Amino acid sequence: MMHDAKFRFENLYIPEPNSGCWLWIGGLDGLHMGYGRFRLKDRQIPAHRASWRIYRGAIPKEMCVLHRCDVPICVNPEHLFLGSNSDNMKDRNKKGRQANGIRHSRACLTESQVQDIRLDRRGIRAIGRVYGVTHHTIYAIKAKKTWRQLPWPIQRENQ
Repeated sequence: MMHDAKFRFENLYIPEPNSGCWLWIGGLDGLHMGYGRFRLKDRQIPAHRASWRIYRGAIPKEMCVLHRCDVPICVNPEHLFLGSNSDNMKDRNKKGRQANGIRHSRACLTESQVQDIRLDRRGIRAIGRVYGVTHHTIYAIKAKKTWRQLPWPIQRENQ
């Protein structure tokens, strides 16, 4: 059974000679940042996880298959390693792939607006009304619970 899967799998990627990545040309899962999908034992699974299973063996329960190359469509088992969910989050943060600030899908403020909010001395409800966001959002910005990646602005002379 795994021999048949390996044969099918090897027809669904192309080697990229410069990076060594095996680029997946099969179906993609649009819900999970464009990772490849592969049918293995009557189940659709991420292609990089299928690669690990085909070339390396079983994936221990609760383990993730992570990319050294940081290319979601790469299925080269040499570019993959096992790690916990915590390892996956640390790897994501270290590589700067965490969606934050204006890259976050739910962001409704710009960096400039956030800097202005941080300097604004009015109450959080009044500020929220000006920017069309809740007072909870304003509180989180001022308390450095969100937009932590932005440096705190220097106080302007006129304020």
